[in-house]
Amino acid sequence: MLRVPFSILCAAALACVLAADAHSQTLDLQPGRNFADAVPTFGGGRTEELAAGDADNDGDWDVAVANGGDGPPQANELWINQGGAQAGTEGEFIDGSATRLAGVTLDTSRDIEFVDYDDDGDLDLFVSNRGSTANGGEVSRAYRNQGGLQQGAIGFYSEDTDAFWGTTISIPAAQQLGTPDDFGPWKGFSREGNFADVDDDGDLDLVLVSPGVNLNGQEPTRIFLNDGAGRFDELWPWADDAADVMLHSLDADLADLDGDFDLDLFVSSRDSQARLFQNQHAQGQPNGRLFLDVTLRALIEVGSEFQGSRNYEVELGDLDGDGDFDAWMTNYDSGTSGFSHFDRVLVNDGSGKLARDHGVTIKGDPGIDERDADFFDFDNDGDLDVIIGNWLGTNFIYVSTLADGFTPAQGLYHRTGTTLGDSLAPDPEGPLNGNGSQSNDIDTLDVDGDGDLDVIIGNDQNQMNRLMENVLGVPDSFAPTITNWTDQADKNDGTPTPIHVTLFDNSPSDLIAYDSAKLFVAVDGGSESCLRLRHQGGQQFRGVIPAALSGNVSYRVEVTDDNGNTLVSPTRSYVQSNAGTSPMQSIGCGTTGVNGVPMLQVAGTLMPNAATQITLRHAAPNAFATLFLSVSSSPVPFKQGTLHAFPVSVFLSRSTDAGGLDALDFAWPDTSVFPSGLELWMQYGVQDASVFGAGASLSNAARLEVP
Repeated sequence: MLRVPFSILCAAALACVLAADAHSQTLDLQPGRNFADAVPTFGGGRTEELAAGDADNDGDWDVAVANGGDGPPQANELWINQGGAQAGTEGEFIDGSATRLAGVTLDTSRDIEFVDYDDDGDLDLFVSNRGSTANGGEVSRAYRNQGGLQQGAIGFYSEDTDAFWGTTISIPAAQQLGTPDDFGPWKGFSREGNFADVDDDGDLDLVLVSPGVNLNGQEPTRIFLNDGAGRFDELWPWADDAADVMLHSLDADLADLDGDFDLDLFVSSRDSQARLFQNQHAQGQPNGRLFLDVTLRALIEVGSEFQGSRNYEVELGDLDGDGDFDAWMTNYDSGTSGFSHFDRVLVNDGSGKLARDHGVTIKGDPGIDERDADFFDFDNDGDLDVIIGNWLGTNFIYVSTLADGFTPAQGLYHRTGTTLGDSLAPDPEGPLNGNGSQSNDIDTLDVDGDGDLDVIIGNDQNQMNRLMENVLGVPDSFAPTITNWTDQADKNDGTPTPIHVTLFDNSPSDLIAYDSAKLFVAVDGGSESCLRLRHQGGQQFRGVIPAALSGNVSYRVEVTDDNGNTLVSPTRSYVQSNAGTSPMQSIGCGTTGVNGVPMLQVAGTLMPNAATQITLRHAAPNAFATLFLSVSSSPVPFKQGTLHAFPVSVFLSRSTDAGGLDALDFAWPDTSVFPSGLELWMQYGVQDASVFGAGASLSNAARLEVP
C-alpha cells in the first residue's frame, strides 16, 4: 500500500499559506484622484468594441479589439497581459495578434466577444461585422481557441466560422453563403452578439442585433441556439407574431427581470422604440414562442417610452439596491437635432416593469453623444458607480449615492469632475490627460491584479485606445450576494434537478460571469459532492443535481469573486423519492489549474465485463497525471486542495493530451477482483506549473460502490 509522505502534506500546507499571502494588497482608504492618466494602449484603429477575457487561462485579463467600424476594413487585435504565463508585469500588454490571430480576415467589425461557446474550458472569440449596401453585408465570424478539445496551444485562435453557423431560416437567399441553402455562413449587417442560455439547456446561445444597413432598421434581431458543441442553429420565429423585431438596434442586454429564472431580452433602438421581450421558457411557451414582446405594458405604460430618443445602449444592474435589475439607458445625439438627449435610469418594480426615474435622477449629465456605460465600484462603498464612454467629449464617472443614504431629492447619480458645485461629487475622478477622444466603448476590469477596477477605452478615428489605471483605488472587499435562487420542492420522479442562482455584486456583469461558483450537494447528511455552476448570462448561474439521488437532498452555493471575496449561502433541502440509486457519486471540489478545475467522470454500470470509462477533462495539457485509488476515504490536505482517495491503495501514472484530456476505456472486472459492496475512491492529481506554490491541480473525487 502506497501512502503520501507526511513531508509532502506539510509542504502543501505551507504552499497554501504562501499563495494566500502573495496577492495581498496595500490599502489606500482615501481614493481621491484614482485615475491620473489615460495611457495609449491596445492599438489605434477605428475601434468599436473592446472585450476582456483570459485568453490563455493564466489568471490575468487579456484584451480583444474590434476594429473597422464605419470605416474601411481593418484587422482585429488580441493584446496579451504580460503577467501569468508571460512571467512579466501584470497590467502591461503586448500585441499578440500576428501569431495568435494569424490569418484573420480584415473586417468592418462592430463587436467582439470572449465566450466559451464549445464548453471546453477556454475562451473562444466571436466578431459581429457591419457590412454595407455595396457588399450586401458581411459575415460575422467565430474563432475557436485551440486549447481544450482542440488539443492545440491555448490562447491561439483559428477561424471556425463555417462550423459555427448551422441552420438558417430567416436569412434571405441573397445573403446566404453556405451549401446547401439555409445552412452555414451568411452575410448581414450585425452590430452586437450577446451570448446567454436563453432556452435553459446548459449551453450559451447567441442573440445577434442589427440596426440594418445604413441604420435603416430593416434587419431583424435574431436568435441562434447552441447545439451543445458550438454549432448555432437559428430559432425563427423567436417572438410572438405581434412582436416588432425590426429595430435600429446597436445594443442589447439580457437578465431575469421578472424573477422566474429565465433570461429576458432588452433591445435598444437608436431611432425607434426600445423594446423588451419576456422569456416564456418558465411558463412553458404558452403561445408557442420563446419570447413575448411586452414593451407596451413593461415600458410604455409605466412612462418609459423611447420613440425617437436616440437610445444607443442599455446596461442592466441593480442600481437602487432592491435586488432586481434596473436599466441605464445611454442616449445618442448627433449634434444636428437641435436639442440634447439625456441618459435615463429605469427602475424595476420587481415584476419586470421598468418605470422612468421615479425621482432617481442623474445629476450633471451633459446631454451629448454618450455611447456606452459600464458599472463599477471605484470607491469601494458597495454600490454601482457608472463610467460613460462619450463620443463628443470627456468620459465621465458618475458616483452613486446609494451607500450614502440616497434620497430622491438628492438624486442617485452625480457626475464627478468639472465645476458642478455638487457637494456629493466634488472631485474630478476622470483623468485630465487623454480622456477626450471619440470613445465608442468603455469597460472596467482589474488589469494589474491590485484588487481595484481599471478602465479600458475603445476610440474611433484611429485615435488610440487607452488604459485608465486605478492608481489609488481601494481593493474590492465586498462578496457577491444571492438575490434569488431555486427553492426546490419535494420530488418523486428521479429526474435531474436544475438549480438557478442570481448574483449581485459591486462589479460589472461581465466580470461576475467569471466568478468561481460551486454547488455543494449531499444526501441524508453524507459527504458533499461539488458540482459546477455555469454562468448563463445576466449574472445568473445554473447547476444540475444528478438524477438517481434518493433521500433528503441538501444543497448550498459558494461563490468567490476575482479578489477572493466569498459568499457561502444557507443550506436548502428537498426530499427525492423513487429515484433509485447510483453506484457513483462525485465528491468534493478540485483545485483550479491552467484549464480550469479538472473534472473526473466515471461512466458505466460497474457490472462484470460492462464497458467502463474513466475520463479526466479540463486538466493541464501534455501533463504528467496520477490517478489515485483507495478502498476508503480519510481526506487529507494535499496540493492546496483535499485528497479524498486516501490512504492510497494504488496509483496509476498517466498523462494528458494536448487538450488536457485523459481517458481510460476498459471492461469492469468480475466479482473475484471487485466483490459486490466494495467501495472505491478515485481522484486525479495533475502537474500544473500555473498553480503557485503547489505545481499541481486536483480533480474532484469519485466514490464508487460495486453493485
